[in-house]
Amino acid sequence: MTRQLIKKLASIALVVAISLLGMDSVYAQNSVRGTVLDADNLPVIGAAVMVPGTTTGVTTDANGVFEIRVAPGTILSVSCIGYVSQQLPAANGMVVRLDEDVEMLEETVVIGYGVQKKSDLTGSVASVRENDLKNRSTSDAAAALQGKAAGVQVVRASGAPGKGAEIRVRGYSSNSGNIGPLLIVDGLKVDNIQYLD
Repeated sequence: MTRQLIKKLASIALVVAISLLGMDSVYAQNSVRGTVLDADNLPVIGAAVMVPGTTTGVTTDANGVFEIRVAPGTILSVSCIGYVSQQLPAANGMVVRLDEDVEMLEETVVIGYGVQKKSDLTGSVASVRENDLKNRSTSDAAAALQGKAAGVQVVRASGAPGKGAEIRVRGYSSNSGNIGPLLIVDGLKVDNIQYLD
């Protein structure tokens, strides 16, 4: 009877010892705080700070600051769209400077509702730049787009004063009653762009 009791106590002691060793690694984690900046010392907003090979990670705030709980010396991967990723050891008060990735910027397309890689787009993309619209004498922003992008038609449906041009993309047919494009100005959906200078 005493041998069985000793075996049970020994197995319980072993389980407790293993649990305490596991607790040591949990308590060894520190809160590491740092800042992610670009080449011009401006904060990089929304950069991902991850422990490679895990799901542990955070993103930087509006000031480029992040805070993550990791063990000392843990390698952190810092990445953001348009910048070259870096891997470096965790240290409190660390400052990470990311360089622009020129090749990746050429493959990235800014669309009305976010940023995507060019290879991930399912439709066509046309870009009209500021220089394309210079020295055009038009009454509104929509009329300035006339002839500047393939598949885009600008139509003046009415000659009434104050009535602006209407934009049609890829013809007049539509499954819904709204045949106009989605217009995003400074991140907000708008009904028209007649008010733009």
